[in-house]
Order: sequence, then structure tokens, then C-alpha cells
Amino acid sequence: MKKFFKILFFFTALTACNYEPIFSSKEIGFSISSIKVVNENNLTRQIKRSLKEFQNLNEGKIYNIEISVQKIDEITAKDSKGNSKSFETKIICNLMVYKNKRLVKSKKIIENFKYNNNSDKFKLRKYKSNIENNLINRIIEKIILELYSL
Repeated sequence: MKKFFKILFFFTALTACNYEPIFSSKEIGFSISSIKVVNENNLTRQIKRSLKEFQNLNEGKIYNIEISVQKIDEITAKDSKGNSKSFETKIICNLMVYKNKRLVKSKKIIENFKYNNNSDKFKLRKYKSNIENNLINRIIEKIILELYSL
């Protein structure tokens, strides 16, 4: 019986607090007029594609952004035979935000992930691709939060 009241109280409190995600409203407060990519690669294309939904909205503050993305793969550990045991993938994104041709914000966003080697190279390549997508998605979220907070 106590468990029932706890659950009932939890749901009542949750609905009463009027929780709403940050980006659920139609008014975002910013718009991106242009996205300049310094070094064209798959990662920058993925970021640019995701930020296109914020382009030319003509809402609030209008920014021009410049993006440079670099990926670094490193071997972090080797076994006694010299074979790779673990890796680290690091993605570095340099973000420059301009408003009225004036630099407003410059930020370096770094995301990394360490993982172990796999004897099946196909699975390792697929896992590595999944890691890169997750890191890029985290970088995109941070870029949007930076633009939202300016």
C-alpha cells in the first residue's frame, strides 16, 4: 500500500512541475544564416546537415558559424607481443560564431571515447563508426546549446 502511494505521489509531483524540454517550443531564439566549413570531411558534413534545420529561420539572433572538425585515432595500450589492445577516438571541433561580421564566440569542443580491440575487424569497424556517430551527436548538442545560450 505504501508503494502505491509513493508511485501516486511521484506521478502527481511530476505532472505538477510542468516539465518541458528546452527545444520543444517553436521559438528557438536564434537562426543560422550561413555555415562555413573549413576542412570538408564526413564529420563536418554530418554536423552541417544537422544544423541545417536551424538555418534561415529569421528568429531572434542571427549567426554565421564556422566549423572545423578533426578526428584523431590513437592506440592507448599494447599487449606484450606489441599488438594493439585498446584505442581512443578523439574528435575536436573548433567553432567560431559571428554576428554582424564580428566574432562573438570561439570554442573548442573535444569529445573522446576509449574502447578495446576486437579480433573481428568487421565488428570493430562497425563499432568504431557507431562511436564516431555518437561523438558527433554530442558535439552537435553542445553547438546548439552554445548558440542557444548566446
